[in-house]
Amino acid sequence: MDIFKILTRGTNIRPPSENNSQFAVNKKVSLEEDKELDFFNNQNKKNKNTILNTQDNSNAEEIAELEEEEAKNISMRDLLVKNHVNGKLIYNIDNYLLNVDKPTEIQNRSIPYALENESTSIIGISPTGTGKTLAFIIPLISKIIANTNEKNLNSIQGIIIAPTNDLAKQIFQVTETLTQGILLNHKNSKTNADSKKKQSSTKLDVQLLSTKLTNKLQLEETNIKLPHILICTPKRLLSAITEKDQALLEHLKFFIIDEFDQLFSNDFIKQTEKLLKLVSPLEQINKWFFSATKPNDSLLKDIVKRHLEQPEIIECKYSSKLTSEIFKPKITESLVFVGNEQGKLLQLRQLQQTAKFIPPMLIFLESYSRCIALYNELKYNNIPMATLHSKQTLTERDNIINDFKMGKTWVIITTDIMARGLDINGVRTVINYDIPKTKELYIHRLGRLGRGLTSYSSNGKIRNKMQIECECITLYSKIDAKDVVPIARVIKQHGGEGVPDWLVEGRIRSEKKDKNNDNKLKREKISTVPGIVRKERRMRKEMIEASKKRKLNPDAQAKKSYKPREQNGSDEEIKKKK
Repeated sequence: MDIFKILTRGTNIRPPSENNSQFAVNKKVSLEEDKELDFFNNQNKKNKNTILNTQDNSNAEEIAELEEEEAKNISMRDLLVKNHVNGKLIYNIDNYLLNVDKPTEIQNRSIPYALENESTSIIGISPTGTGKTLAFIIPLISKIIANTNEKNLNSIQGIIIAPTNDLAKQIFQVTETLTQGILLNHKNSKTNADSKKKQSSTKLDVQLLSTKLTNKLQLEETNIKLPHILICTPKRLLSAITEKDQALLEHLKFFIIDEFDQLFSNDFIKQTEKLLKLVSPLEQINKWFFSATKPNDSLLKDIVKRHLEQPEIIECKYSSKLTSEIFKPKITESLVFVGNEQGKLLQLRQLQQTAKFIPPMLIFLESYSRCIALYNELKYNNIPMATLHSKQTLTERDNIINDFKMGKTWVIITTDIMARGLDINGVRTVINYDIPKTKELYIHRLGRLGRGLTSYSSNGKIRNKMQIECECITLYSKIDAKDVVPIARVIKQHGGEGVPDWLVEGRIRSEKKDKNNDNKLKREKISTVPGIVRKERRMRKEMIEASKKRKLNPDAQAKKSYKPREQNGSDEEIKKKK
């Protein structure tokens, strides 16, 4: 047995040679190696079978430990080979993706289930940074490779929708990387009289739904080359495909929703329901819903009842033993009371002068107008920073994110457009300048920290012995009293220090609402200038503008007539009164 060959297997994979005889030899060698490799795997199976044959209930714990040990030790490559995943796809994962040495729990559970079953319904819930994207992309690509034929060759077979264009583009980039060089084999009819069939190949095509493709679909152009996998937001998909275009979805087999808890929220529910209405009549449709946070029980039951049939619910947590071999960065969470809006800005300026201000950094606010205001206050501090919000074009946002990844920009001031799904490695600090409205949104913001900073153990040795520290700082004022309670509870559950019990229990007095708008509290503008000074400046500005108007229209000012004050009684009576 060549143990060195087994241990180094997979480090230098090459595509099959054009020479069939050479390929046959390589195939035989590969089969021999598989048999040798199974020698190690079979030892655990024999031990497990021995325990099962004893039929002793006291050994149930031992069986569970063996199963956990087997799952914990399996590599990503072994998991894919075991489930008969396409060899070219395995090659792409080995060579183009980082930090996928071992599968996470969501990958270990969802990939085999999706590959083994037909017409599946899956609800996958796993924390941010645990590889949910690979958990649904790998089985999607594998099944399309296996089931493509002459009928569905030029058809959309899988659709992935995400709440934002940025997240959709990120999923597209990962999918495009994994599908490069993958060919779909199908049989083509010859035009000859013998009517024999020959084998031919077509490249697996993945597209991000662009404006160009949308226009073609709307104009109902013929001979459109449709992608096998289409990735987009729900709004863009609805603009491209309506009920009249159901023929385009004739061969659709996979409908995947990423961040489904947000797509079933009030902002997206109408669009999501329309899309599900389009795909639900299709036969043998696979519906896979994934998210980092779990919706409330009533909403989840409603989703299952209306759209899914006996779904497999895969819920994972960081505490799983499957991820015990991953050394995560240390994340510190803290709450800081600042009094009012001016206190937030002063606190941020103080952080810039301390060791807690560690870039790369994300600062979250509730609206794009507040992002611009904060940027204008901080842009003169000689720190490379930028704003990112929904009012910018996709090209502008892409450039900002690329500069952030390359280190040209240290700080991004953004809205919750960056809170979900975006995988940016190396973020060390998150500052919630405006407190998130829900605990789920807080968890998504927190999930931006520490990506790509993990290190895996190998044979009991840690690759990177230095534990990296990250921090999430949440600023809150009197106006945030109502929203800070669930955030304080989450921080307390995560082991955060310095969170007072009275805050966790909700024993606080809420700020009074604005009389003109009962549903929204009035938040002060972001500025270090005192309110009285801002008022004087505003009055001065109004006086200058009024003066300019009078100079531009002097005739209008001259024509103004003033009515005399009304007098009660005659002139003699008025004199007597005086």
